[in-house]
Amino acid sequence: MKRLAALVVVLVLIVLALSQGSNWWTLNVNTPVSSRSAPVIFTVAPGEGSSEISAALRTRGLIRSALAFDLYVRQTGSRGRLQAGDFILNKNMGVPALVAALEHGHANQVAVRLAEGDTFAQMAQAAQAAGIGKAPDYSAAAQNPNWFANYDFLQNRPPSAPANLEGFLFPDTYLLNPGASARDLVKRQLDEFGQQFSPALRAEAAKPTSARPAESIFTIVILASMVEREINTDPARSLGCDVYYNRLAQGIPLGVDATIEYALGKWTDQLTVADLAVQSPYNTRIHQGLPPGPISNPSLASIKACIQPKASDYLFYFVDPHGVTHFSSTDAQFTQQQKQYGLAGQ
Repeated sequence: MKRLAALVVVLVLIVLALSQGSNWWTLNVNTPVSSRSAPVIFTVAPGEGSSEISAALRTRGLIRSALAFDLYVRQTGSRGRLQAGDFILNKNMGVPALVAALEHGHANQVAVRLAEGDTFAQMAQAAQAAGIGKAPDYSAAAQNPNWFANYDFLQNRPPSAPANLEGFLFPDTYLLNPGASARDLVKRQLDEFGQQFSPALRAEAAKPTSARPAESIFTIVILASMVEREINTDPARSLGCDVYYNRLAQGIPLGVDATIEYALGKWTDQLTVADLAVQSPYNTRIHQGLPPGPISNPSLASIKACIQPKASDYLFYFVDPHGVTHFSSTDAQFTQQQKQYGLAGQ
């Protein structure tokens, strides 16, 4: 009986060890460090081995455990297939995806970072700075009407929509081969937009919810482009877009200062009285409804925030000097909060 009890204890310990080992493997190999996209440019120098690569991946915050990475590449036989070169890795990739990327390195590629909320004019400058053609080349590619026939998400735009790709040039870090053109970069961005704003998200946008009506891709992108310029934290984005929906439903001008800045072609912390009165269809202080088109190229977070707004009765928001967004339902609350917390840029 004692032997049986001892055997049971041993078996239980083995099961627990296996369970803990399985949990450790799942966490450190199959579970990405982050659920959000966070691109990281990663370089493997010629001659670097898997242990050096795993240490660098750990230092850059791309993996939790260098040991788990080393075990994985040994187990799968990938250890000898890791390549030298430049890569764009992402913190939302598990070890299998990271290893697959590291097996297909390309030396001497050009990296260009295109930031969320930038306009295509700003992206043109970033492309030129990275050595991807000249800024006018990128601007010309971003305004070429031939793209509209090649991508379904660019079709069915209203006749008044601007004839450019503003809003659809997905912001991210891109690696391109030497000699790549500005047109190549624009195509990569459009391809990425099509993947990120997926058919599933498009179908979701087309269905009304308690917080918003059914929306087109174009309308969602306009709304998201304003959110991207005005609100910099994820929890507040969905509330910010709900403010837009609420004001649109009540026929109240949106009053989004970022649209005025877009009309003026400048981004500033403080608009003047003359700025606020600029005669432009993008001036949402004096014109009701949405601006004619997007005012920036938004992130997936802002796009999702406008597809899935958080229902509220808020009609106002502002950002304080600490970057916190405050919401209110009445003009009196709005004024009181500004006095209490202060206004960014003042």
